[in-house]
Parts: sequence; C-alpha cells; structure tokens
Amino acid sequence: MHPYVEKQRRFGRHTRLKLVVFAVLLGCIWAYGSIDLLKNDEKILWEKVRSAQEYLRAWREETGVGSAPSEDPHGTGFIGLEWSAVTTTLGPLEAKRTAADPLWAVHVLRFFRNLGIAEGDPVAVISSSSFPGLVFSVLAAAEHAGLKILWIHSLGASTWGANHPQLPWPGMASALRNGGYLAKKADRYTLGGRGEMGLDLSPEGKMILENAAQEEGIPLLSARSVKEMTEVKMALIRSEKPRLLVSIGGSASTLSGSESEVLQGGFFLPGSAGNEKTAEGVIRAALGSGIPVLHFLGLRRLAGEAGIPYDGVPVAMFLQNRGKAASVSGLAFFFLYLFLHPRWKKGRS
Repeated sequence: MHPYVEKQRRFGRHTRLKLVVFAVLLGCIWAYGSIDLLKNDEKILWEKVRSAQEYLRAWREETGVGSAPSEDPHGTGFIGLEWSAVTTTLGPLEAKRTAADPLWAVHVLRFFRNLGIAEGDPVAVISSSSFPGLVFSVLAAAEHAGLKILWIHSLGASTWGANHPQLPWPGMASALRNGGYLAKKADRYTLGGRGEMGLDLSPEGKMILENAAQEEGIPLLSARSVKEMTEVKMALIRSEKPRLLVSIGGSASTLSGSESEVLQGGFFLPGSAGNEKTAEGVIRAALGSGIPVLHFLGLRRLAGEAGIPYDGVPVAMFLQNRGKAASVSGLAFFFLYLFLHPRWKKGRS
C-alpha cells in the first residue's frame, strides 16, 4: 500500500474517532442538562399548569367548545377561534400556542425570586384575553409563590385567544377555579377593544362579555376616555404599592400614545434609559410611580430569551414523556448510526 494512502486511512480513522467522542460529549450534555431543566418546586408548578391545561381541554370537549387538534396540537385548552363576535384585533396563532407553554410559569417564578419578591409581597397584574395561556401561567406562578395579587383583566381578545363566544375568559377562569387550579378572581374587568370600552365590538359581542363578567360577579370598569381608564387603573395599582407590575398583552390603556420600545416587551426599571420614550399609558404611569414593569408582548423574542420554543413542542412536555432509559436508548441508536453510516464504510474500504 502506498504510504500516502495509508496515511489518509489513519487520518480518516482518527477523524471518525474524534467525531464520535464529540457526539458522545454533546449527547451527555443534552441528556443530563435537559433532565435538570426543572428543579424542586419548579417541576411541581410546571406539572400543575400542564394538569390544568389537560383538565381545561377535556372540559371544553365535554361542553362542546373544544379546539381543533390542528390548532391546539398540544392540548392546552387555551386556543380560541380565528374570529368571533368578541374578537378585537388580529393575532398570530403561533404566538397564542407559544403563550400556552407551561414553562412560562417557571420563567415568571424565577423572575419573582431573582427580584427578591417573596411570600406576602404585593404584585399587580394587568392582562388581556389575547394570551389566556400566559395569563394563567403568571397567576399560577404568583399563587405558587404566595404573593398578594391585584389583577385587572381586559375581556376582549385578538384572534385565537379567549375569544370563543361560548367561552370568553370568565368562563375559562371559572372552569379552572372549579377544577382547583386557580384561586384568584379578577378584581376588575374591562371590556377591552377600542378605547378599552368595547367601542369596536358589535352589540352582540359587548353583551356576551358584559353577561360573562356579571355571571362571575366581577365589576366592569368604565371610563369616558383611555386617559381616564389609565387613571382609574393606576389608582387601584398605587393603592396596593406593588413590588412589580406584570403586563400581558397590549390593551388600550396599557400602551397609548406614541410607539416605543415597550411595544417589544421586556423588563423595565423606573428611571432606566428610554423610559421617557415610553408610550403614555399604565406602563409609563407605573414606571413614573417607581414600579418596575415586566411586559409580555412580542413573544417570539421573549420566548427566545427565556429558552422557550416558539410554536414548538414544549421542552418539558417532551422530557416528561421520556425517561432515562429512553434517553440512553436514543443515544445508543445515534452512536450506532454514526458507526454504520455509509460515509464511514467508504473510509474502511
């Protein structure tokens, strides 16, 4: 055999060995890193949220208001309709599915703890029905941490949110409370939509939401303008002196006036750079009152920062369905595939 050919064959064997070792390293990092994704009570919280989703999905099927499997492939129960009488704006289905990932509850719980927010501390939540899955995750995390919650919720929803005429948000919340998954009731509702007073809703849509709020026994806030609605909300928020304001979605009084970086969502501290550009509304008023704001909007970017897949299989849901034996088997098959791959056979010929 020519020395050059023998040298090339030895080089090929060494390269294959390095590739296999590298694959083993990556496999171990993936297997053990993923298994440790949820720790201690985080796993308990995740399981509670996932159990609530399964309960809500089954309840919806029994009552005849279930979602199509193609629209809610993971069976979260939090996906609505493409359009209805209580729909206010357009919203992507992918974002609504992403918002229903149970990992948001863990993300928010970690956020509370990183800020030093502990049991008994007050937090305020302003939310819209556009992201029902995320609303529930935030509330579940706050209840898990034992926080004192002030919650003001807007009933109008964008497409694929809590916009089913037979199951607007109050119906979802009642079902979750009856199932033992939610203790908190909203302190106040608003109609949502244009002006946050349902000005763009049909008479039928307004009646559906008003009746739903009345059946749940939650007062509806009313105001003559968005500015007045902002003031009414802020009066309630300031009275509780919250450690944090969590904002979910973008109701009229949450973000009003000129556009700003807040429209992208994120965490904002009072006095931080750029606050002077913040849109006029509850978020700006809260920051001006010294209240930090965690704002959920622009979920594609926020999900990436949180390590939550955008419109993909929820990571922890995948882990829940595989044990260590399945992981080891999967890795073994992967390594076997590497050794038997035709590319390597050519090197041995």
